[in-house]
Amino acid sequence: MDIKLVISFVAALIIGFSSIPKVVKVAVKKDLVAKPNHRTSHTGRIPNVGGISIFISFVLALLIASNFSLDNKMQFLMFTVLVLFFVGLYDDIMIISARRKLWGELFGIAGMIFLGNIRLTNLHGFFGVHEITYFASVLLTFFVTVVIINAINLIDGIDGLASGVGIIISLFFGIYFHLINNGQLSVVAFSLLGALVPFFIYNVFAKRSKIFMGDAGALVLGVVLSALTISFNEVNISVAPPYHVINVPMVSICILVLPMFDTIRVFIIRLFNKKSPFSPDKNHLHHMFLALGYNHKQATGILLSINVIYIGIGLLLQNTPKLFFFSIVFISCVIWTEAIRNLIKTREKVKEARCNEEIVLD
Repeated sequence: MDIKLVISFVAALIIGFSSIPKVVKVAVKKDLVAKPNHRTSHTGRIPNVGGISIFISFVLALLIASNFSLDNKMQFLMFTVLVLFFVGLYDDIMIISARRKLWGELFGIAGMIFLGNIRLTNLHGFFGVHEITYFASVLLTFFVTVVIINAINLIDGIDGLASGVGIIISLFFGIYFHLINNGQLSVVAFSLLGALVPFFIYNVFAKRSKIFMGDAGALVLGVVLSALTISFNEVNISVAPPYHVINVPMVSICILVLPMFDTIRVFIIRLFNKKSPFSPDKNHLHHMFLALGYNHKQATGILLSINVIYIGIGLLLQNTPKLFFFSIVFISCVIWTEAIRNLIKTREKVKEARCNEEIVLD
């Protein structure tokens, strides 16, 4: 393995484990905490600025292991990460409107697209389209990046879920880019992996130093995963076998299936109920598993396992016809989520019947 990958991962790991207790201590003193309300599933005042540790660990690891002066893409990716970190941190501390946050996201993403030239240029035959125009490329990249960023943000509702998804995806991309000898992208992925592991441990297992990711962490995680996903699609324009991925857009969807499907599903439910797609509720997949009686660790473990399974499905089905591939992924997601929803309804009816029976007996 390339020594730079080891350095980036270990550096991020050490910085993360060193910085989180300090971030927790300062956050508690400054009252930068998430307070329980009717929508949250936690108790107590938990610091919600874990994104500071993720950002510092990721950026410092990249500075140690990468040569920014030789790579414009890296320079402007870091510009985007920096902008989104401060947008998210400002929202964590002051709380800003969804519109203002979106404008901040778009400004940061613009640097990545126009200056770093990190964008989708080819759909690899998805919907019968291959190479696309510059204008279409820019619009599509803006759309995909905003969707991924906010999908990651929306699944950050229980301990370890968003960071766990980030660990799985960054590990996959880190290994893949290493196999195709793209050291720079592999370093980005392993730096992110190293930054996420300490946070995951403190977020899921710590008691005194428990910390939440917050918007700063979710936005940084989302934009880095977006850049890695875009790069995964772009390198496969020219990667030769045996590492060439066929039908790479659908494989990318499988890699990001948990946040993407959950976001689309929740938005459809909200629109069906004549509500804003951005209005908060408890229709997310993690809420469903909590409703079945699972705790945070169990729900996170199940959902992360599902994401891993779909990555395997994506790699196994990449040679199949695109419509068949899409149908298998989409229909299977609908089937198991509807099965869970019906199970919740059945349990609620049984519980209600028992309550009524007890009232009659009394």
